Amino acid sequence: MINFRWILLGVMPMFLMGCGTKSHTLSLGDVMVVSHVDAGGKKLMVMTPSKDAHWRFVSHKQIDFKGSPDINDTTIFLNVAAAFTLDLTSMDVCGDHVVAGERIKGYDDVTATGHMLIVDDKVKIASNDKLEQSIQEAVDGKGYLFQQCLIVEDGKGFVERVPEALLNRNPSIIYRAVCVKADGSVVAVQGDEAMLVSEFVDALVAFGARQALYLDMGTWAWGWVREWDKLPQELSEHFFNTRFQSNWLQVTL
Repeated sequence: MINFRWILLGVMPMFLMGCGTKSHTLSLGDVMVVSHVDAGGKKLMVMTPSKDAHWRFVSHKQIDFKGSPDINDTTIFLNVAAAFTLDLTSMDVCGDHVVAGERIKGYDDVTATGHMLIVDDKVKIASNDKLEQSIQEAVDGKGYLFQQCLIVEDGKGFVERVPEALLNRNPSIIYRAVCVKADGSVVAVQGDEAMLVSEFVDALVAFGARQALYLDMGTWAWGWVREWDKLPQELSEHFFNTRFQSNWLQVTL
């Protein structure tokens, strides 16, 4: 009698291999895929989580905080700084934020023109016109929210929304943002080359971002990304201020 179970087990690996393509399309088992694209003449690194992954926000001021994220934690596939950190003493987080339904007071910052809301694994990036409504939604839904500079809104770039210190910075540096595309997918995007902040915003628009929220960089820029079967890739060098990072945007399994 033919044992169809063993035939199926023999055929399945070949079937799964056949599901892949030469592109960076997500296949079964992937949690994070890193690709490199050209957008508006600039090079971008795009970090795309699968539909099975989860976005979350972590703050060192949350009640159950257990210490800074560990790069060796294999359940974390992306870990990057999110909101601005005020200073090295208070380590206050920019704007009121929500972690797993817990509302945490932050410092006021006029550059916090937008926010990222995560409830029931649904992500929204929006302006702060209805911030209190979003905060309440995050609290009620045991979700997450943090505030930052909304540098792309409805497909249009707003360079003037970043802090003056960035606008006045002449040397080109690396920038990072979290974006929602027209199809609703959410990705983290980092410059694959140094550029001016205006060039980065233009590149995000050319890439197809409908909404984009700036992520803290400079000396708070350290983070990592981990593809399913690879060692974590550090996204910035360690700076003196790395030890004072106060909050993080993560993708977990």
